[in-house]
Amino acid sequence: MVIWEFPLALVSFLFHGLVKTFMRAVLVLHDSRNKREAQKWIVLSKDDMLARPGALPLIMTTAPRWNTHAILATLSPVLVNNYVEIETAAAERSAGSWTIVVGTYPEHRTVTSVGSLSSGLTSAKTRIDLPSGKYWFALRYYEWHAKVELPAVDADGRRVAATQPVSVTTNDFYVDLHKHSGLFNLALHYYVFVLLRYRTSFPESFVKREFLPVGNPETEFIFGALRKGEELRGHIAPQALGGWSVLLTVYNRASFPIRSDDLKTSELKFTAPADCMYLFRVNRKARGEAVFEKDWIQLQIK
Repeated sequence: MVIWEFPLALVSFLFHGLVKTFMRAVLVLHDSRNKREAQKWIVLSKDDMLARPGALPLIMTTAPRWNTHAILATLSPVLVNNYVEIETAAAERSAGSWTIVVGTYPEHRTVTSVGSLSSGLTSAKTRIDLPSGKYWFALRYYEWHAKVELPAVDADGRRVAATQPVSVTTNDFYVDLHKHSGLFNLALHYYVFVLLRYRTSFPESFVKREFLPVGNPETEFIFGALRKGEELRGHIAPQALGGWSVLLTVYNRASFPIRSDDLKTSELKFTAPADCMYLFRVNRKARGEAVFEKDWIQLQIK
C-alpha cells in the first residue's frame, strides 16, 4: 500500500467530477443553441470525432474506457414522440456481432437496445416504441466485414440519419492514442487505478459505476489493476472460448489503451510495463448460449 496515493486519488476524483460536470454543461449549452436534431452518425475516429474541439475531454469524462475491439458511433440528440425505426439490415450486412443501445439524452441512461442476438430481426427495419423525449444512440460493430455501413434511422416517420459508409481502418487511431496521456488526463483518472487496486475497501457498485463503460446487455466484464512488473496469468475455459468472444484491453493510468487482444487460446500471460488497468469484455456470440460463468476465466496476479 502506498499511503500518499489515497489523498491524490481523492483530489483526482473531485477533479474528475468537476470537469465532467463542466463538460456536460457545455454540451447541453451547445445543444440548446443548436436546435437542430442530429443529422448523421458521429464515428469514434481520428477524423470524425477526435478532431472536434473539446471532443477528447468530453470522451474522457463520459466514456473513458475505450473499446478498441469495436467500431463505435453515436447519434444524438434524436427527438422522438412515439417510435424510431432502425435499418438493422445494414448492421447485419456490416458486422458479425453488433448492438445499438438507446439511452436518454443527455444523461445516457440506458432505455433499451437491439442487436445481432435480438429475436425477431426478420425485416429490413426494426421499430422501437419510446416515450416522448430526446435520445442518444450508441452503436457497436464487432467482427466487421469488408464493407461497413451505419444504419439509417427514422423517428416518427422522418429521416434522422441516412445510411452511412465507414472505413474498415477507422480504428487505426488507437495505435497512437496513448500519446495523449499527459498531466491533465492523468489527473482525471489517477483515482481509478487506486479504486481498482483497493476495490475491497469500497462498495462494489461504486467501483463498477466509476470504471465500467455503458455496456451491451450481452456483455460480461472482468477487471482489475496491475503494478509495474506484475504478471497477469489467466486460464480461459473452452466453454468461454466456444460461445463467447473474450476481448482484453489494457489501459495506462491516464485511461488510454496500451494493449488490445482478441483471445483465442486458453492461456494468458501478460507482464505490466507500468501501472495499468485491465478490462475483459466477454460478448455472447450466438443466441441460445448458456449463462456465462465468471469462473470460466481464472486470473492470478504474480
